[in-house]
Amino acid sequence: MSAETTDPAKPVRRRRFDPNRRERIARAAIDVIGERGVEGLTHRAVAEAADVPIAGTTYHFKDKEDLLAAALETCVADYAIAMADIAHTGPDMTIETLIDRTAAALVDCFGPQRTITSVQLELYVAAIRRPALRPIADRFTEATRAMYAHFTDADTATLLTDTAQGITLRGMATTTPPGEQEIRQILRRCLPGTVSGDDHIH
Repeated sequence: MSAETTDPAKPVRRRRFDPNRRERIARAAIDVIGERGVEGLTHRAVAEAADVPIAGTTYHFKDKEDLLAAALETCVADYAIAMADIAHTGPDMTIETLIDRTAAALVDCFGPQRTITSVQLELYVAAIRRPALRPIADRFTEATRAMYAHFTDADTATLLTDTAQGITLRGMATTTPPGEQEIRQILRRCLPGTVSGDDHIH
């Protein structure tokens, strides 16, 4: 017989069941970056935003670089879903419709979606000095290119992707972001030939 006994006065410490903690911490890191920027990202700030003990963040992510990678991974995953939704809009998508949707989405980046767009750009730019982030950042470009390639040829898809990324950066960093009409005109220049709004993408 074991001599070990349980002290009824001593509370039993139970491990909290929290299967989504890792994802919640990653999304909290996005929130912190949105509020404080990449430089303001710390384990303590993320722990507070995720409502977990700081030991919980360091258990899943050993340092700031791990937090940055997780935040970028999450942003890329969300973005890829949005691009896939556009790609599967339906067979009646026209070039003009695609351009209109792109222009409207970019204008939203400068307004209602400015915070998340700022986070995405900050994480994307962070890859300049952090090579480990570059393969993840590449997936932003790949998701956009794949969306356009669903409707047009590979070269045009690449040109539209690079143009849209450039417009996004300019719009976020300037005092006067481009409007929908200006964006439409820029994007139309990427398309081969002269196409009317009734023509379908091949």
